[in-house]
Amino acid sequence: MKNPMDDFVDKLQEQIFEETREVYGEEVFNRWQNPKFMGRMANASSVGRLTGTCGDRMEIYLRIKDDRIEEATFFTDGCGSSVACGSMVTELVTGKDLDHAAQIGGDTVLRALGALPEEEQHCAYLAAEALQAAIHEWMLKKIKA
Repeated sequence: MKNPMDDFVDKLQEQIFEETREVYGEEVFNRWQNPKFMGRMANASSVGRLTGTCGDRMEIYLRIKDDRIEEATFFTDGCGSSVACGSMVTELVTGKDLDHAAQIGGDTVLRALGALPEEEQHCAYLAAEALQAAIHEWMLKKIKA
């Protein structure tokens, strides 16, 4: 049998989740709870690392073959919005050629997520800029090769 405190905590957690869904939308909520492609990649072809004005760090890892992104992962020490945005960026670029990936910006991420409070929209731009940094690093490597 559950004690009253456990019941209270369970109800409070559910209330927080419901309010979060209302503010952020189902897509952002799901990616916050179950991010896709999260984790640092060993032996990545390139990595983009940036720190946003809010202090969140975003890292985008790419494995590239024949100018196509075979695999993409991300890591962030940031908030749930940063997690959702990193997850969306990596999903948007996996399997795509570099020309397509280079066109992905913060607005693309925001449209794909569907909803993000204005004060947290900078997370989408941080994730997109980290992607651009990883692509830039790859291009520099190709020039030097």
